[in-house]
Amino acid sequence: MLICCQIYYHNGLQYLHTMVMVKYSFFISGIIFRRGLSTSTSTIYALSTAPGRAALGVIRLSGPRSQRILQRLTRFAKPSPPRTASLRRLYAPTVTTSSPASEILDDALTLFFPAPNSYTGEDVVELHVHGGRAVINAVMDAVRAYGREPEDDNLARESGEVGAPVRYADPGEFTRRAYANFRMDLTEVEGVGGMIDAETEMQRVAAISAAGGYMRMLYNSWQAELLEISALMSAIIDFSEEGYFDTSGSLFHDSIANTSKLLSSIQKHSYQIERSEILLSGVKLALLGPPNAGKSSLLNLLARRDAAIVSTTPGTTRDIVEIGLEIGGYKVVLTDTAGLRLASVVGDVEAQGIIRAKRASADADVVIAVIPAVMEDPEWHQVVKDEILTLQEIGVDNIFDNYSLDPGPSPGKTIIVALNKTDMLQDPERELPVLVSQISKELNIIEDRIFPISCTEGEGVDKLMQKLVKSFEGLANLGSEAPIGASLRVQEIIRNDVVPSLQRFLEHAQDDDVVFASEEIRYAAEAIGRITGETIAVEDVLGVVFSRFCVGK
Repeated sequence: MLICCQIYYHNGLQYLHTMVMVKYSFFISGIIFRRGLSTSTSTIYALSTAPGRAALGVIRLSGPRSQRILQRLTRFAKPSPPRTASLRRLYAPTVTTSSPASEILDDALTLFFPAPNSYTGEDVVELHVHGGRAVINAVMDAVRAYGREPEDDNLARESGEVGAPVRYADPGEFTRRAYANFRMDLTEVEGVGGMIDAETEMQRVAAISAAGGYMRMLYNSWQAELLEISALMSAIIDFSEEGYFDTSGSLFHDSIANTSKLLSSIQKHSYQIERSEILLSGVKLALLGPPNAGKSSLLNLLARRDAAIVSTTPGTTRDIVEIGLEIGGYKVVLTDTAGLRLASVVGDVEAQGIIRAKRASADADVVIAVIPAVMEDPEWHQVVKDEILTLQEIGVDNIFDNYSLDPGPSPGKTIIVALNKTDMLQDPERELPVLVSQISKELNIIEDRIFPISCTEGEGVDKLMQKLVKSFEGLANLGSEAPIGASLRVQEIIRNDVVPSLQRFLEHAQDDDVVFASEEIRYAAEAIGRITGETIAVEDVLGVVFSRFCVGK
């Protein structure tokens, strides 16, 4: 154990800060930072591309015997040049037939990344081979066989490679070793997982902010500020006389001001995460309208496939039809619903479908009211009108009701009108402006949200989709900022640990309770450490974080 002392200055005053170092971990104000969790001498390998027939397959190795296995595979005595792609022939350890070709496995592109400047922080080898199953299986069998060969040279003994196992990797083990060897923190690990799972452009943008280290830098800056505040609070306690804490000086007031400012920043960040969640998990988009309005036809146009049955018979869609798709880079869950008409003219099954249609529209983030330009039954028109006016009163569900940062009142539900079947109008240029103005007044919807379309001809659909994308952007209210992706684990730590601790600090500070206030700062800093994985208690979350990864990552 080593005790270090650091002298720092604040407002012209000199203070002493103590640091206790124990082996590879160190403590500051009770916070424990991890150092070098990976002590494994094993070498792992796995197929890092999707299994199955493909043009290429990438086999990745990581560990102390990676380079030696590469030399045995290629029969090159000299080590491969670092970070340089080389075309090499791979050879099998044993010959299966008398033909000379039987010892050749494949002609592959090989790369060697020496430690510590590699993905895992260890020696890493990548073999880019042809993607046939037989080729990949043969190369991996050779890797396993060469890994079992005894090493009898001095270099192997000195490096500890003798007897070190070579085995197939566990799911997420490559990334887990990268985390253990300081190549990334937990937010970057989760960002890598997000990049792998990203299905839309917005999900990719959100994941890259974490995988690229931007979240790590932000959280580390928070922790650094908390450590500074903790040091100021410790100075007040350490230099108190006979239990009297001077809470009237600048140190104490600076601590309160800095904490209050930091709390506001953290709350804003958490608010942005939750707003982004709408876009990342999928915008709920519902189609609403009378029977035969063309809702299923519009769904097929948006999905670019025949996802719903289209018929001229009213009431064809009786249940919820839900599909996932991407519109303008946003993940969308699109719901087609039963046509709305009077309960007196429908059977029990269709009546249940209408109830579900109303419920789906009430739950949706955005509703497209599909109204035919030529209304077949005026009574249906009144039913749809009443439902749209009801939706406008409901508004959207405010997911931030329980959140400490009040975002203001819940906005009204976004309702867009698709005025369909315009191709059936005799004089569209004269009739459309009148129809648009009439619908705008009856439904209390501005004309900019009414789009004449023809699902049969495909006219006007592009403008409708452009309006949908703008509506999706407005849902998150992020302005020019990119969406922020954070796992449920991170959100819960911020919401349940960091923010409450800082709020309690301010409460204790108002009561001049310096000791309890100082403890709350320590709790908040520890909580942020759990986000990035910089505390000793991180083993509790490692299993959850890495369990989602594929084997070769």
